[in-house]
Amino acid sequence: MSRYLTNTAFAVWLGVATPALADGLSVVIVPPFPTAPTQSLDTSILNDAQLAQFTMTAPLPQDLDTSVAEVVGRQSNISNFGTACGPSMTMNAAIDAMLVVNIFAPCLPYDMIRFEHEGLSFTVPMPMTGELTMLLPALSESADVHAHLSDGTTLSASTDVPDAVNFARVALQWSGADPGELVAKAPKVLDGSVVHLGQSMDADGAVLHVFSSRIDEVTSGGVVRFSMRAPVTSENCAVEHETRVRRRVPGEPVSAYDMTLKGPGCEAVGESLELKNVLQDLKLSRN
Repeated sequence: MSRYLTNTAFAVWLGVATPALADGLSVVIVPPFPTAPTQSLDTSILNDAQLAQFTMTAPLPQDLDTSVAEVVGRQSNISNFGTACGPSMTMNAAIDAMLVVNIFAPCLPYDMIRFEHEGLSFTVPMPMTGELTMLLPALSESADVHAHLSDGTTLSASTDVPDAVNFARVALQWSGADPGELVAKAPKVLDGSVVHLGQSMDADGAVLHVFSSRIDEVTSGGVVRFSMRAPVTSENCAVEHETRVRRRVPGEPVSAYDMTLKGPGCEAVGESLELKNVLQDLKLSRN
């Protein structure tokens, strides 16, 4: 074999050239592959026990099962945000005899909470975060508020509100689906306002509306006239509605009473109903 053919063949064997480069000669070069002796397994020296041998695993000990249960239990007490599920409640007095109420229940998102204050109640849905903060007009100088959760837990908080003696407040609780509202018509000099609290989606829900007027700064007397107004819907027509009123005016005895209202027939759906002369007017005199 010529030196040129030998070099070309070597290049083909290395994969850097093709046989066609071998000066037109058809050359097929197969590189040698190393061969190794094949060893066969002599199964005659193995018995059946060596060919198929299994190890039996002992059952899990009872304490390991208990440990798994404890881990699962701990996980069930952690919210989706990685915080402990234990609910808590705080409350502080704020300006204008208001209460700052905070509920923390991270494992009860969207829960419907029922609040109670001075014999009145209202329901509020919990946000997705499981934390709720709201302002509530204090209806007494020593305020107690209770929060009832769907899992049966009741949270309570108390605080003193000395400024409550300077406010006249009339509160209306309206229970049931599609409840109405408290309407207050007051002279501008009285500087009164109505706070709407709660959300009621069904017969178990309730809202609370509170009219407030600061009386220690009243420079001119006047009369606040109250009424109750509600839209007529397919949910509240021709059914009874339970309401409760609490009236606290400095210089007067505290009064509270219940009323049962019956909605109009369902042929009135779409209309608005206003009840006048149902609630006592509030007369405020100049100091």
